[in-house]
Amino acid sequence: MTCLQSVRKSIERKKVKVFIVNDASQEKKLIQDIKNFCSENKNFHILNHSCNRGFPAAVNTGLKASGQSDVVILNSDTIVPTGWLEELRRIAYSQTDIGTVTPFSNDASIFSYPSIVKTNDVPTEEEEAQVYMGAAQAANAGQFVDVPTANGFCMYVRHDCLNQTGLLREDVFAQGYGEENDFCMRARALGWRHVAAVGAYVAHVGSASFGAARSSLLQRNSDILEKLHPGYHAFIDKWVKEDGLFSARRRMDLVRFLSERKNKKDTVKSVVFVTHSHGGGVERVVQQRAAVLQRDGLRVLILRSTKTGCVLQDAADKDGSMPSLVFSLPDEWSLLTRLLLAETVQWVEFHHMADHHAFLYTLSGHLTCAYDVYVHDYVWFCQRISLLGPYGTYCGEPDVAGCVTCVALAGRHIAETIDVPAYLERSQKMLAAARTVYAPSHDTAARMARHFPDLVCKVFPWEQDKAIIQEAKKRIKHGQVSAQSNQLNFIPASGALGSDGGKKRIRLCVIGGIGTEKGYDILRLAALDAALRDLPLEFVVVGHTPDDATLIKTQRIFVTGEYREEDAVNLVASVQADAVFLPAIWPETWCFTLGIAWKAGLSVIAFDLGAPAERIRATGRGRLINPALSGKALNAVLIKEALFCKKSGEL
Repeated sequence: MTCLQSVRKSIERKKVKVFIVNDASQEKKLIQDIKNFCSENKNFHILNHSCNRGFPAAVNTGLKASGQSDVVILNSDTIVPTGWLEELRRIAYSQTDIGTVTPFSNDASIFSYPSIVKTNDVPTEEEEAQVYMGAAQAANAGQFVDVPTANGFCMYVRHDCLNQTGLLREDVFAQGYGEENDFCMRARALGWRHVAAVGAYVAHVGSASFGAARSSLLQRNSDILEKLHPGYHAFIDKWVKEDGLFSARRRMDLVRFLSERKNKKDTVKSVVFVTHSHGGGVERVVQQRAAVLQRDGLRVLILRSTKTGCVLQDAADKDGSMPSLVFSLPDEWSLLTRLLLAETVQWVEFHHMADHHAFLYTLSGHLTCAYDVYVHDYVWFCQRISLLGPYGTYCGEPDVAGCVTCVALAGRHIAETIDVPAYLERSQKMLAAARTVYAPSHDTAARMARHFPDLVCKVFPWEQDKAIIQEAKKRIKHGQVSAQSNQLNFIPASGALGSDGGKKRIRLCVIGGIGTEKGYDILRLAALDAALRDLPLEFVVVGHTPDDATLIKTQRIFVTGEYREEDAVNLVASVQADAVFLPAIWPETWCFTLGIAWKAGLSVIAFDLGAPAERIRATGRGRLINPALSGKALNAVLIKEALFCKKSGEL
């Protein structure tokens, strides 16, 4: 009924006939409501089937009743806004060979908006659909884009195209799915074009018409389409890859982005963050900083790197509802800067430049504002970012000549191709002109100063370690978290990972995404040695690795898989580990997993390297070991230190 009510409102005082086809529905109350609705609204007519004949046949019944008129095939799970029909008709007659027209929608395959890769929220009210229609009109009124096929959720068909092409093939497509695609391919063969009316929007609940039968119908009819029209799927895939509707979606996103400022007070000012798209600790700091500034009344805009340039996001838009604010660089640099100039940007925060175009280094100059730099790793002087040399170990931070050799032998982990001296010179100028350069630890600040002698970093820890430890002690005291609790009860009891006859083993917990820099190879060799020598040692990775299967084969490692941040502390506590082991082989600038370990009430064993070592020394909550250790030698030390931690007890 919601669909019918929205249609009635949109065609008031217009000579438009609406045919409602009842395909032998068993919902008696609904049918009676529709009959009552039709008796009250002379433009609406119900057509009844004596038995269920399927969607294509139901559509054909409506098409036959329409005579020689243009038609719109409209699903019953849609909501139409004011102006939708006028826009579709205007586009249909803007060119003589346009046969079908389809609007944007939240759920309509290639016509989906705002995203075509993830599920969009369904506008459940007509007012919400009207907002999107307004954005479509403001951005794209009167414009269209050629598409390979229409979409049957809302498909405007010109009468002359219908007359020449014929009805839907109800004998071929059974209950439905694909019948409109077949129609469009037949029409295309006769010279008709199919277009998207990018200035129109119709809401669509999606898949409600077929329920549980959807996936089987899709597969069956997809195969039929390919047989009837060889190359059909390749044709569609090529168009999807080229994404012909991107520009129209971006114009709508721009309209909505600008309207967000209009909806706020004129005095609202902005801050721009520049960062990468890889998540991790950098993203955590970015979100923390954004939350602080938003509480201060600032609009936080985030520029993340993409393969071709960058994407602009409003930090307040947690759902990512404007994903097409993507700018190809350098071609669209002026467009991006013009957009940001209108945002009254107060300052820029550079969090990470990896994968960004070199133009981003000049952003604050174009916006005529100050900027701050936040150091998260060593990308400012190391093109490999984490100070790991050709051997996959800490490089020792050689001179410029050594860095040149390292990059030549091991490659770079930044997208940009630039020689080391020029790279260092640009970084030096960038850091020197910054209002403030923030480093999370004294170790990080010292390493930065070693490469940029005139640089003075302000040490600004991402977390307050003393507060973390005190809070953990309180939680343990009150039984809210304990290293001896098994709250999630999924880790095998000690001895169950291997086949040692149930002997008690020392269990070490390893937290996070354990890639090369985080010590994957160290962990693999330690587990392999423990298995070969039948040592009383096992590991539980609370997180994931690049190759979980290889680790699990040692029978000395259990891998939980990725976790939600809010579950991390309880998950680590549930492992019942004797200590946490941080196997990172690079001098980390911070380490959020260290804080997680402490919050879970566990002591930590870490290599004497980087910020983790600095923090453990400052708090006394852990044991530091030689970074050169691996294999047999490492395991001997791990067993010794884990026993010490176990004897010492919790925090």
